[in-house]
Amino acid sequence: MRPKVPLIVAVTKMISLRNFAFGVLLGGASMLWEVEGADTSGSRDANKTTPDSSRRQANATGRIAAQSYCQTCHLLPEPDLLDKKTWRDELLPKMRYFTGMSPPSTNYFQDLDILLKADVFPKAPMMTEATWEAIVNYYVSAAPEKLVSPQDQSQIAVGLKQFTVVPARFRRAPPHTTLVRIDPVRHVVVMGDAQSQGVDFLDERGALVSSAPLGNIPVGMTETQRAFYFAAIGHFFPREEPRGQVLMLEKVDEGLRREVILSNLPRTTDLKFGDFNEDGREDFALCVYGNFIGRFSWFENKGGNQYEEHVLLDKPGALNCAVYDFNQDGHQDVAVLVAQALESMFIFTGDGKGHFTKHLIFQKQPSWGHSGFELADFNKDGLMDLLVTNGDNADFSTAPTKPYHGIRIYLNRGNLRFEEAWFFHLNGAYKAVARDFDKDGDLDIAAVSFFPDYDRSPRESFVYLENRGGLQFTASTFRECISGRWLTMDAGDLDGDGYDDLALGSLVKMPTPVPEFLKKTWDETGPSVLILKNNLGKPDSKSH
Repeated sequence: MRPKVPLIVAVTKMISLRNFAFGVLLGGASMLWEVEGADTSGSRDANKTTPDSSRRQANATGRIAAQSYCQTCHLLPEPDLLDKKTWRDELLPKMRYFTGMSPPSTNYFQDLDILLKADVFPKAPMMTEATWEAIVNYYVSAAPEKLVSPQDQSQIAVGLKQFTVVPARFRRAPPHTTLVRIDPVRHVVVMGDAQSQGVDFLDERGALVSSAPLGNIPVGMTETQRAFYFAAIGHFFPREEPRGQVLMLEKVDEGLRREVILSNLPRTTDLKFGDFNEDGREDFALCVYGNFIGRFSWFENKGGNQYEEHVLLDKPGALNCAVYDFNQDGHQDVAVLVAQALESMFIFTGDGKGHFTKHLIFQKQPSWGHSGFELADFNKDGLMDLLVTNGDNADFSTAPTKPYHGIRIYLNRGNLRFEEAWFFHLNGAYKAVARDFDKDGDLDIAAVSFFPDYDRSPRESFVYLENRGGLQFTASTFRECISGRWLTMDAGDLDGDGYDDLALGSLVKMPTPVPEFLKKTWDETGPSVLILKNNLGKPDSKSH
């Protein structure tokens, strides 16, 4: 679809239609519940049937069918997750492919040959037309006419006294920023761009210092003493063509030397290093997000830039990961957030010998739209909690706002148990970071939305949540918050004053509803990177 330069992207992932696939992997399962054979109990007596009772009976029949076919791959989706129009006109017609009710075509699946070879689709219809119609009628009749967003933008104050807005002097036109990373040692921002397919190094004012070509689209980065390592996605639109890579920019006397570590991967989104078998060599965990085909693996370092793959989860959707000793046994574990059908958090506990045990921490409904997470200790108990965002909203042309999108804190209660303790609704939430920005002893949160409600709540494009104690936060934003479409963000001490700053990355091309004046402004003058400099590091600054 995009042989050289992607024009419309959805960075770490776009929720594929598999999110709602009714038992795509059911294959030859023996569960063949049919509407014709269902027990209709008292409804057979026409004289005792009313329109309401018939509707209720039909819905019950459709729900039973959905329970039979929809829970093999993911949790059963509830009708109120989407509005009636989206179920009827977009989702359910497309789901016919994944139940074998209609043969898939190249008009919809560009990499159909790869999908057929991987047996993604059933080889025969999984149910009768009557059963399918019962499922359709259940979801369409039970779904709300419209999803109501609880967002009240009046609760997001305008004005960030603590930060000064600094649009980066350097921009690529139009902005297609896919990666930002603050380097507090060199005092630079590393910026990845989808069109240039490389990285730019910007100083604390956002002026260009240098650039390095990668030949692929960077979306994840990890730095070691030796090199910069990049997870390069290859395609942003959902594709199966394996163009993902792991690339290295090695630090040499002459500058940076590019080397390919891995190629021919499905869409690749993140990597983290650790010595998982404790042999003294740095291995890495890799999120191979893919689309319908993907996996999560760790790669054993064999020396000489040679790695052996060990698959931990043979499912698509791995977004990002973190290395930490969660069970405190002295060995490194790996947490991974998975989108797509699973919409789950897993922790793989390691034994120090390269063996891992999988633990499901939580699982959400298939339209949840997970977009990222990071580790942070919010309650100061010495255990890393989870700061999680869900707000991916690129799966439907209407992009309806979803009341369950937002930011959540899951407190670590020990023994791999996590409890959801806090939720802030944020339409299209895409990235959140936790830092003590005001150095008052607790963690504040900065968050960006890639799919805000531009008509009713544009302030949610960026939100700063100041911690008032007891997991109570005060929300604010800056007046120019819609000067970009913020896909990614990082926090760090950019100017060396001891206080964490923020860098926001803008990617402006997406096939979702946006006011025309914003599109024009972004294309012509929108920044690739916007820096929020923390004013508290200034000698004359005052607490706000």
